[in-house]
Amino acid sequence: MADEAQIIYEYTNGNDVSIKTDDLKIDPRRLFVQITARPDGNIYVDDPAIIQRIFTGTGTIEGSDANELHDVQIASITFDGTYPRIKKIYWKTGATEDNIPVSGHFVFGDLGFGMWTVSFTLTEYSA
Repeated sequence: MADEAQIIYEYTNGNDVSIKTDDLKIDPRRLFVQITARPDGNIYVDDPAIIQRIFTGTGTIEGSDANELHDVQIASITFDGTYPRIKKIYWKTGATEDNIPVSGHFVFGDLGFGMWTVSFTLTEYSA
């Protein structure tokens, strides 16, 4: 079984949703890396060291949180470099990571009894 993590996704100042997940995946990507083989036979790597992380996972949330998050995601969110963001990730070990600006994509599924499954993809960006 994977370690459990809690992600707090803050979409505007003071408005956030907490998602507990046990299948959090973080895909780090080095953008703009170019590997070139030149006619002299040497290989050159140009790397501006720009790294982007993509956070994916699933969890369960209450219906009121799903409704609020759905309504906000449908409305236009202004990406200003501060919001939306991952306000905090709590790792099972007690470690945390704070304030990661992201763009979010969510898919909801009704479990019944006021609970919803949520699949998320949060892509880190820099303004």
